[in-house]
Amino acid sequence: MMTIFLKQHILAPLTSLIGLKQLINSTKEQVVNVFYHTVSDEYLPHISPLYRFKNAKEFEQDLNFLLKHFQPITIDDVLFHSQNKKRIEKPAFHLSFDDGLREIYDVVMPILRQKGVPATVFINSNFVDNRDLFFRYKAALIADKNKSIKSDVLKIKYPGRKYLDDLAQTLNIDFCDFLQKQQPYLSTEQLQTLQKNGFTIGAHSESHPNYNLISEKEQIEQTVNSCAFVKQNFAIKKSFFAFPFGAEGISNSFFEKIYNDVDLTFGISGINTTHNGKHIDRIDMETYGKNAQECIYRAYMTNFLKNAFNKNKTQRA
Repeated sequence: MMTIFLKQHILAPLTSLIGLKQLINSTKEQVVNVFYHTVSDEYLPHISPLYRFKNAKEFEQDLNFLLKHFQPITIDDVLFHSQNKKRIEKPAFHLSFDDGLREIYDVVMPILRQKGVPATVFINSNFVDNRDLFFRYKAALIADKNKSIKSDVLKIKYPGRKYLDDLAQTLNIDFCDFLQKQQPYLSTEQLQTLQKNGFTIGAHSESHPNYNLISEKEQIEQTVNSCAFVKQNFAIKKSFFAFPFGAEGISNSFFEKIYNDVDLTFGISGINTTHNGKHIDRIDMETYGKNAQECIYRAYMTNFLKNAFNKNKTQRA
């Protein structure tokens, strides 16, 4: 089965031949959804061993490119557009952030206020107010302290997360102390301030598991419970949910059961919409390319080629 995945050496000559406006018109995809996790000029020991995130200057450059070619819209606009209640005729983008990290308050909010860009932050209910730590961030802290076991530790998935706690104890790494001193996550008060400054709060599961490695029952509980937490604590009328690690391998049965409680779900597979407009993919702006231009062109070219080969329908078990 052919997989369409554009690498940079293929993308560069194609983008010189096909302009962005032409790609948008050809794909008929007026709205793109883009996401980040964090923006920081600092070394973050719980994230830096995992992937390279954007610094403030790079993030502003990304925004400048997006604002040059797209108008910023809210997540409600995305919802109404997907339901054909409000057609968006001009190219538009919605910006979101996963994991509910503190830098969204410290670094991102001032930049977005200055540029007038709304955004959504998807939070894990168990981590708000720094009550617990994502298992991948635990792995990163261990890898940061002991680089000899980095490759093995970073391979650990959600079902093996207890091993990380045992290993941390052996290495004298105190996750509770890290949470208290560094406060990597947003507090309830900070989230409320973000709401007042153009952010919508969405759900990202309770504890950020690999959904393809847990039962459908737990998938539903993680989803519905985290959405309920957001509604109860932040007076949100609509429920928006972003899958941790994406939605690949999730059954149609799951989607059928959760859409009574969730208005819109988001994945991480670029530009694609499924499940009668209720599931929308997003472009990963941290790993899909070195800058916004590369990320957006790559996503549009991939969508264009999938359409050309009739492969733009996501297959689910």
